[in-house]
Amino acid sequence: MNCDVFYDFQTMMAYMSKLRKMSSRFFAELLKSFDITNRHAAYIMILSESDGMTMKQLSDNLCVDPANTTRVIAALKERGLVDDDCKKPGGRKFNVFLTDEGRKLATQLKESFINSHTNMLSALTEEEKRLFFELCAKIVKSNLDCCEN
Repeated sequence: MNCDVFYDFQTMMAYMSKLRKMSSRFFAELLKSFDITNRHAAYIMILSESDGMTMKQLSDNLCVDPANTTRVIAALKERGLVDDDCKKPGGRKFNVFLTDEGRKLATQLKESFINSHTNMLSALTEEEKRLFFELCAKIVKSNLDCCEN
């Protein structure tokens, strides 16, 4: 086994883990003013990009367990941020979508995230930011199958 490859992979994973932890703490603090969690924000943001999604689509898109999706959507529904088009109690196939209040919150979150990302990535040039996002997207797209298991 090539130790250099192992070291480089371990170093990359350590940096990614550190970046994730730092950004999670940063965004958790930012989200306190909106009285939501990171998990809530992820669902709000993904729903803001659609006219509705099934629970399965939400779970698949966020690479989370369907039980987590059920809990988060129930909490967001209780707060009046999401609703669904379920026709009968206990129905299994329905779309979840943002309410007007949820859409307003999504807009506020996007503005806050843009400002936060600008500060967080201020050490990078515009070209480095573009390349960073392209590379991250490429890695995620090439490994999406891990979410489908």
